[in-house]
Amino acid sequence: MAISLKGMRKITVNGEVFLWKVRKKISHNEAHNVEQAIPVQHISGGQVVFISVGFTRAYGGYDNQSPESVTPKMIQPLIEQAIGLGWKYDEPGNAIRLVRGALVKDTKYGLPD
Repeated sequence: MAISLKGMRKITVNGEVFLWKVRKKISHNEAHNVEQAIPVQHISGGQVVFISVGFTRAYGGYDNQSPESVTPKMIQPLIEQAIGLGWKYDEPGNAIRLVRGALVKDTKYGLPD
């Protein structure tokens, strides 16, 4: 699976270059208090990981939080964590998701295997 390069940002983690993106338009799920997920992929392609950042993009929401900005400083340790948990960023494969310190195959809901 590949992600569109339009609007991608580059980040270097452990000498490897990754691409990541924050959607401009809020998706239906994000507007309804589903945790925001940032797609990340190695610059050469390979497996995509959706990194859950721990908050939603909806104003107010169930926990009455305001959305936060997603920054490279926030994304870098999460990429390192995904690699440490076994994300094979340089090999092709189905997308996975990093949710609260665990890699899961269910990218839609982030449910553990």
